[in-house]
Amino acid sequence: MTDDLTKWPRLLVTGTPVTPEQADDILIRTANLFLLDGNDKAWTHTVYRAFGLAAGRYGNATIESIQAAQAELDVLHLRLLHTSRVTSTWIGGPHGWCDWDGQIGASNYNIGKWPDHQTVTDEWKTIAAAFPYLDLTAQLLGDEGSGAVLGQWRVVNGGATEEPPGVPIAELVELTEEAIFAGVLLPEGERGVSESRLMEAAERVRATRAAQS
Repeated sequence: MTDDLTKWPRLLVTGTPVTPEQADDILIRTANLFLLDGNDKAWTHTVYRAFGLAAGRYGNATIESIQAAQAELDVLHLRLLHTSRVTSTWIGGPHGWCDWDGQIGASNYNIGKWPDHQTVTDEWKTIAAAFPYLDLTAQLLGDEGSGAVLGQWRVVNGGATEEPPGVPIAELVELTEEAIFAGVLLPEGERGVSESRLMEAAERVRATRAAQS
């Protein structure tokens, strides 16, 4: 099997929905805490408060507070498969393979540059072990979605395995002009969740991890 997944492969995911409480767990613990500083500074302040992050000299969260939050909330170390449902400066707005309503799926965004099969497999294994209730199938399409299915993974019962690639499991969703304008021009375009839900989710995960430590 070739390791060439191309520069920006498109992520396709389909799966069984999870409960809202499980979605809270997934979306807090798969967030990339280094990517929570947006252009919407009022929202950034709220997000920092939810995650317990401290702003440094230039407004970005300090490394020390990020490391402390990662430990307290048991945030997974994901380079490619993190979710961005809390906040996102991407032109398409908040996105990820899980949503706050528990729906599991993705077809509108590409993951990081030049991924390889082993790293993707390892990250799905990390995700599967952390959330054993997940039941999903994921694929990567080459050339930002215009190419063939170059990789396929099955996540179920706390494990993840790579499978021979099949036909695409979902139709690609492309950004419309309306969505782009909304993300860029609307004052809350970077926000992926309400303040109350975010605070409740973070506190639920914090309490759960504390009880299990």
